[in-house]
Amino acid sequence: MKLPNLVPQTFPMEDQIMRGMYDDIGTDPYFVDLRPVADDKSILKNPHKGWFWHFVDNGMRRGQYRDRQAPGDYMEDFPCLNHLYLRFDWADIEREKGVYDWSPLDRIMEEWGPHGYTFSMRACCFEGDQNVDFATPRYVFEDGARCYDTGWGIQPDYGDPIFLERLEAFMEQFGRRYNGDKRLELVDVGTYGTWGEGHTVQGDGVIYPMDVVKKHLDLHAKYFPDTLLLCNDDHIIGRMAHGAGEVNEMLRFADARGFGVQDDSICCDGYSVDMGYDTMRANWAFQRLYKNAPSTIEFAHYTYIRPEFDRFYRNGYTIIECLKNSRATFAGFHGYPRVWLKNEHYLADYCANRLGYWYFVPSVSVPPMQNSAHNVMSLRLENRGWGKAYHKYDLKVRLSGANGQKVCASDFDLRLLGPDEGQDIRVPLDLRGLGAGEYEVSVGVFEGEKPVKLAIKAELEKDGFYTVAKTVVSGV
Repeated sequence: MKLPNLVPQTFPMEDQIMRGMYDDIGTDPYFVDLRPVADDKSILKNPHKGWFWHFVDNGMRRGQYRDRQAPGDYMEDFPCLNHLYLRFDWADIEREKGVYDWSPLDRIMEEWGPHGYTFSMRACCFEGDQNVDFATPRYVFEDGARCYDTGWGIQPDYGDPIFLERLEAFMEQFGRRYNGDKRLELVDVGTYGTWGEGHTVQGDGVIYPMDVVKKHLDLHAKYFPDTLLLCNDDHIIGRMAHGAGEVNEMLRFADARGFGVQDDSICCDGYSVDMGYDTMRANWAFQRLYKNAPSTIEFAHYTYIRPEFDRFYRNGYTIIECLKNSRATFAGFHGYPRVWLKNEHYLADYCANRLGYWYFVPSVSVPPMQNSAHNVMSLRLENRGWGKAYHKYDLKVRLSGANGQKVCASDFDLRLLGPDEGQDIRVPLDLRGLGAGEYEVSVGVFEGEKPVKLAIKAELEKDGFYTVAKTVVSGV
């Protein structure tokens, strides 16, 4: 592919109109229009964004959705399958009082991690499943914690002091084991509610006092200070029966502690009838809390919504509307991944890049340089994703030529670039030590040394840098 150049040109009127907002030819002779080399079709597998799969779904004792996975099939062809969701029960780990066996989680991470996957976790205390009597360890109730036989298993009283004391002891060990673990994308609060979803359907049906719900969020904040944390939308909207004041109080509480938010079971028939096209009850909560931590969406069991509720699934358009409105970084599904991918391949493709951040560089301006500390180039960076970055990424510029190479970093914080936002960025270039001559100018985004792929044609990329222009460096 022919590289962009910096030769000033006179453009016909129609080209000036096409170039539009990106440049003023009369005042910037060094402008380079990079829209012709943009690539919005290639799937870019980037860190901390994309699809996730419910690998442990409703506890370790339930094998569904991993029980048919062929040995050695690590789903590398799934577009931007980022992580495995491990939604386990407290009793899966602490089978005896004070005895913690983390090996069921560790084995999964050790097997799948080398294939490029990260993980997220939820610890649950009640499954609403007749086949899982005790998601909370039996000893907790033998120690005197109140509980209820719901007909769907034994549910704890979520505000009982003995239950909370034993739960905190577990959370301390959980945090000690995994807080700050680089393999973890996030942990979401699952210790309150049926399936950990923040409601008591198929449980006792009680809306517990707000202080009880806050206590469950605070236990996660206390023991996972170095991990991105999510509450559930039901922690917030579930207060509605007690009035808008409690809803707003829970939203403020979650925001003040830096929580993001997750919504479970998009496309369920009840929500689809009563809510809007996206079937969400609280997209306004996502639009506020996504600034703290990733918005995460899961949708109902695939075997449940298709074909029975196709009129709510709408061939996936409901999902797309939901992901856009929630500023989603992660999207997940309950289902067998091979079945899902076969049926929904184009939906998976379409969402892959748009989940989270998606960076374009539509233009740069690179004037002639000197081998001094006083050079500046500019570029426009646009985020066309549905979400944003939550990890520190470095924007770098590299000059490469026969007489040397230099890499300079911008101090711009990419975490400030929200969905559908663009920024004109000036990058200071200290080129002392470079010999005079012609240089290729390349830009790249990196997490440490790991490149983040940009929406630029791949033939312009080398070592994570994309060649976007040429310039001349002269002596001082």
